[in-house]
Amino acid sequence: MSQNLYAQFSGTPMSRDDIDRLLEDQGYGILSLCGDGTPYSVPLSFGYDGESVALLFLSEGPQSRKADAISEGATARLLVTDIRGRFDWQSVAVTGPVHAVAPDSEAFEQFIATLDDNAWFIRGFERANSLESIQGWRLDPETVRGLERREQPSE
Repeated sequence: MSQNLYAQFSGTPMSRDDIDRLLEDQGYGILSLCGDGTPYSVPLSFGYDGESVALLFLSEGPQSRKADAISEGATARLLVTDIRGRFDWQSVAVTGPVHAVAPDSEAFEQFIATLDDNAWFIRGFERANSLESIQGWRLDPETVRGLERREQPSE
């Protein structure tokens, strides 16, 4: 790829304010885990409170690939994108350890409030009585990186 062509497609670093805005506005992304040594990525809805990411796992059966791939303190990465066009996009990667949020803890109320603020809820809540497992997890960012491309290429 020529240097000029690469420059047309490459992004520039996002400001922290723009990163926070994307995480607050988007509410869904791709979570990547590597519990057993095999990478596992899954689209999911999330909440963001400016400090941590709230992740909710729903399962209709006793086995859940997400639940099997995640463990207390494990490192996870959340990728959030907003792609409006070939030369108009934003991408943020949040990486850090995950921690369980127990449903009977005081932290769970804040966890649900964070989800309620900006998560995209899935149809699972409509069938909540058939769910066997509801797990709350908090992703504590250690690294947060954002790139964006906001201009059209010159003709």
